[in-house]
Amino acid sequence: MNTLRHPTLSSLVTLLVVSLLFSASVARSESDLEKALRQYNFESVKGYVQPVGDLFGTNINSGFYHSAAIPKSGFHLAIDIVAMGAMVGDDQKVYEVKLPAGFNPLGGSLKTATVFGGKGTLFEDYENGQPTGLKFRGSDGIINTSLFPLAVPQLTIGYVYGTEATVRFITTPEISGGKFPKTTLFGVGARHSVSQYIPDSPIDLAVGVFYSTFKAGDIIDANSIAFGAQASKKFSVLVLYGGLQSEKSRMNLKYNSSDPLLPPAVDITLDGANTFRGTVGVGLALGVFNIFADANFGTITGFSGGIGFGF
Repeated sequence: MNTLRHPTLSSLVTLLVVSLLFSASVARSESDLEKALRQYNFESVKGYVQPVGDLFGTNINSGFYHSAAIPKSGFHLAIDIVAMGAMVGDDQKVYEVKLPAGFNPLGGSLKTATVFGGKGTLFEDYENGQPTGLKFRGSDGIINTSLFPLAVPQLTIGYVYGTEATVRFITTPEISGGKFPKTTLFGVGARHSVSQYIPDSPIDLAVGVFYSTFKAGDIIDANSIAFGAQASKKFSVLVLYGGLQSEKSRMNLKYNSSDPLLPPAVDITLDGANTFRGTVGVGLALGVFNIFADANFGTITGFSGGIGFGF
């Protein structure tokens, strides 16, 4: 397989700025990620790209709220700039791949780099203690980072019978020098006040549902849905908030392999690792301005935060 360089990904703050400044569509060529995926067949691509599905599933289900206070009526409009980052663990940097036919041992495997790994592992074939001359090398990783970021503007409007609606959308160009393709993210959700039905409730309570879609280049198409309950308490300008959330994300890969020895058509769906998370966060409500940050704990650990204004 071809060798791909893997420069360090821009920091979370840098990506936030890039995402907002270059949200318009741009002309593009095939990214290094897409080129790398085309080298894989149905079976081997799963391990290489599964971490992308896991981390994006974590990110796109983050940052929808920073308070559970939803009045029963009145006009509310808020615009937030939300940044998310999923932690890339060591287990997301390597995977086990089967050796090609003709290598010893028959049906053997080796650990090599995922899309978030380093150099692909080189395997030299031996038979009866002697080299056969056959060599196999996994593809290199594309992105070298310990935090995989995403950023998006978000609009929230309310209130009708204690209900608010949220929409988020962004299109970003290729990032990291063309290593990762152009992406489009769309999300929509609604939350409803529960504490309005509980007289003299000491905390604010709400429930919500969120649906998101994500597209990267011409190969990756993902979607997710999340259901959750949130709670918050305001102390002067300080807001403490948290929640529990059930979620499901799926990523579809559809492309033709560039390897003439492999079956050309690849069409698979990968489930994201996160199915449940707990969130704890803190915010500052400074009049029309808000600053917030939270940590999300599930199979994948993630963080989200941002700034916003509204009335």
